[in-house]
Amino acid sequence: MSDPSNIDTTHHLLSIANSTSDALIAINSEGQVISWNHAAELIFQYSRDEMIGQSLHAILPERFRDLHDQGIARVNSGGERHVIGKSAQLAGVRKDGSEFPLELTLSAWRTDEGMNYGGIIRDITDRVAMEEEIRLSEMRFRSILESANDAIITADSKGNILSWNKAAVDIFGHAEEEVLGKSLTIIVPEEYRSLHEAGISRVSGGGEHHVIGKMVELTGLHKQGHLIPIELSLSTWEMGDNRYFSGIIRDISERKLSEELRVATEMKFMSIAESANDAIISADSEGMVQSWNKAAEKIFGYTESEVLGGPLTIIVPDKYKSLHEEGIKRVGQGGEQHVIGNTVELSGLHKNGREFPIELSLSSWKVNDQRFYSGIIRDITERKKDEEALKNHQKQLAEKAEQLETLNQEVSLKNEQLQGLSNKLAKYLSRQVYTNVFEGKRDVKIESYRKKLTIFFSDIEGFTELTERVESEVLTSVLNKYLNEMSKIALEHGGTIDKYIGDAIMIFFGDPESLGEKEDAVACVKMAIEMNKRLQEMRREWDVLGISTPLRIRMGVNTGFCTVGNFGSEERLDYTIVGGAVNLANRLESAAESDEILISEDTFSLVKDVIKCKARGQIEVKGFAYPVNTYVVIGELDKLKEQEEQISAQLNGFNLSINYDKLNYSDKMYARELLLKAMSKLED
Repeated sequence: MSDPSNIDTTHHLLSIANSTSDALIAINSEGQVISWNHAAELIFQYSRDEMIGQSLHAILPERFRDLHDQGIARVNSGGERHVIGKSAQLAGVRKDGSEFPLELTLSAWRTDEGMNYGGIIRDITDRVAMEEEIRLSEMRFRSILESANDAIITADSKGNILSWNKAAVDIFGHAEEEVLGKSLTIIVPEEYRSLHEAGISRVSGGGEHHVIGKMVELTGLHKQGHLIPIELSLSTWEMGDNRYFSGIIRDISERKLSEELRVATEMKFMSIAESANDAIISADSEGMVQSWNKAAEKIFGYTESEVLGGPLTIIVPDKYKSLHEEGIKRVGQGGEQHVIGNTVELSGLHKNGREFPIELSLSSWKVNDQRFYSGIIRDITERKKDEEALKNHQKQLAEKAEQLETLNQEVSLKNEQLQGLSNKLAKYLSRQVYTNVFEGKRDVKIESYRKKLTIFFSDIEGFTELTERVESEVLTSVLNKYLNEMSKIALEHGGTIDKYIGDAIMIFFGDPESLGEKEDAVACVKMAIEMNKRLQEMRREWDVLGISTPLRIRMGVNTGFCTVGNFGSEERLDYTIVGGAVNLANRLESAAESDEILISEDTFSLVKDVIKCKARGQIEVKGFAYPVNTYVVIGELDKLKEQEEQISAQLNGFNLSINYDKLNYSDKMYARELLLKAMSKLED
């Protein structure tokens, strides 16, 4: 018969086992379930009848089954007990196949039949989820903490640092490992430390919270010892019996600098506004005056206290008030800005009721969606007076200009008449003399001076005989043609034409303009060569006019000192040259052969490098004590060299030019053939 006390104890234990929220499971040495309480049914979804006598594999994830079997075998054989007597976090499998986290506390005991094992199993799904949520929350907090631009610092009830983020390192200069566990006073300036410690003690003791929950501006202490302006938001909380503090700290150095700059800018603006000669006025979106400088007081007559807060219309004439108010309203509603950004001329209204002209430059800006206006106003009363005076003066000038235009037309007419007369007079003077006189370079008075010149004389041989054989009209045409062509050549070479003596021409070089003694001499001889060449061309023209006998000229050139200047009387002057050098040039012309250019030794010495000459010998010249050495001009050296390499001839019906340097062999053969044909024709 069973002991009643044992039966009661067993019933009591079963009652406890079925009422607990933890699964209570027992297995024998074979791993078969021998006990399965109500909580096990709820947790694993298997009934007691389904599990008694079955293996625990049904509730074990497959990855743990071999380890489970190996552990039972090891302990059954007296081996090491790894988890018995300990709590371990594992995973279980419900009947529906879902896996969940569990906490297992395992025990073992020996019976007559062998080892038995018991396990207390708790479903920790909610706890694991909460732990994961806490972990994620901590990660988010840490991420925010480390990415924040503001320092985030926590401390315990004694003011010792518990956390220190990256921004705190950047702001205060201390690394995290340098401050953790140390007092917050490490970043508190010495002058504030006693207040800081008193506050920590007061709040930790349950006293009044002065700054907690508020945002205050303070000063922090950098590791390097300099002070930093900071903005602090402080909070506190309790956990158990302990109090903690948290501070979000922002470095406001840049903001403070910006504020200082803003204040400095405002002071600078006020200084400029107060010293400006122009009125500087600002108004709000309703057109109410916000600022009014000293110049505005002077220009409009109102003091600052009289206008601040009042409407701008106090200085706007009645005729503009409606337009002013419409403009304020239109711009305030986002409409078109007619005058903003431009400078316009309007009228202002003085305190005494007087209207006066002003120049207005208007600008506008917005602050927090509220629009403001600023105007720079200049009193232009004096300028308008000056403009009116200028307008009247311009009118007078226009009238004077009309009078001057009339006079100018009269003067132009007189100038045209004078120019015509001048052009006529120019034909009686050499070009150089004419230019010097009319440009004011030479005074028209009796004067003379000594100067070395090169003098040229030419004469047509047999001209007197020609006058007896040719009609006067033809003779006049021939002579004028000759003199005209020779004069053109003289002017082209810079010669001064002294006079025409019948068919003779006298020209000199070196006054009133000179290129230098040598250059003047070379220019004179080159002129003579060109004259001779031109005369050859003119002979064919004269032949057509009935002058069958070819006209030939003699030319003489000498270089020497002459007296040059204005000779004559007070009423009539003649610009010319006199002296022995002039006479010698004339004698050389008389001694020259037909179409010959005869020059003196003085001229030859100046031109011999440029002009080829041959000695003519000495000649006796009337008026000179000694014979004179003379030279005949052959031609310009450079042109003679070219002519040596060419053959050139031109007659009526005949034109021949050969340049041997340009002919190749085949061209020469063809040219020879052409010349032979031409010769056979000429012989016919």
